[in-house]
Amino acid sequence: MQIPSHYRPRSARGRFFLVYFVVMFALTQWPFIAWANRIYPLVLGLPFFYAYLCIVYAAILGGLLMLLRPFERSRS
Repeated sequence: MQIPSHYRPRSARGRFFLVYFVVMFALTQWPFIAWANRIYPLVLGLPFFYAYLCIVYAAILGGLLMLLRPFERSRS
């Protein structure tokens, strides 16, 4: 008997969020960070590098909150 892996998403929604998080975390790694660090305008008083990271991390947090929503509804 083979037990299904909990690391593999079982639904289309799970696959979408897996790809979403891989892409979003990839945007915080070296090749993209090097690009964001070369640009030097200010965004709301922050250097572009910090604004870029704040936006990407906010998008990751938003994805986590959207992923959590169905679990919160099933509890109540």
